[in-house]
Amino acid sequence: MSAHRGARVRRVVDTFRRDGRVEVRFSRAMVWVYLAIGGGLMAAGLTLVGLWTGTIPPGTGEPADGGEAVMGALFALIGLFIFGLGIGQDRPAGPPVVADAEGVHIQGRCVPWSVISGFGTGLQGNAVDKSHRVATILVDESTVDAWAAQRKSAGGRRSRLYAPGVIGSEGICLPYNLAVNPAPLSEALETIRADVLAGRQDRNIE
Repeated sequence: MSAHRGARVRRVVDTFRRDGRVEVRFSRAMVWVYLAIGGGLMAAGLTLVGLWTGTIPPGTGEPADGGEAVMGALFALIGLFIFGLGIGQDRPAGPPVVADAEGVHIQGRCVPWSVISGFGTGLQGNAVDKSHRVATILVDESTVDAWAAQRKSAGGRRSRLYAPGVIGSEGICLPYNLAVNPAPLSEALETIRADVLAGRQDRNIE
């Protein structure tokens, strides 16, 4: 397990050292999970609606009543939403996370290396369920406040699957469902940060 985690860290760091930047995309496995769940719920919901309208013959069973039709419509809408999340992760407008010499870019917005004190992991979620562990960029409280205000004024996506959030004053969260798990990603970004800072020190000495 630790060897596999170390390999993922090395791949991210080696890509940055070779190309000067590294992209972290959404997990393909999670994309297929969302597509499968969404498609299944839509199929079940539309089947119930079809039985109620008579479009689908009931066979030996009884036609669906109005309550089942409402439940079917609800299933279909939820399935469509989940299916849409899968498509959105499969074809995002750009890589969710990019690290380069400037800083860490989260869906197009940059957190410069100069304000980053490190990386960690934390739990993100709603007030009741904080069960999603995500990689976190550790910054000072004023940067967190400015980031939160910028998100609010920009009217960005509210979905936790896309938009980065904040954990109190600890820092800025990276999106969910990335191809690299939170702990290895934090470790890789911390190594990249050390490389960037070391390179800047070497240039200053010269």
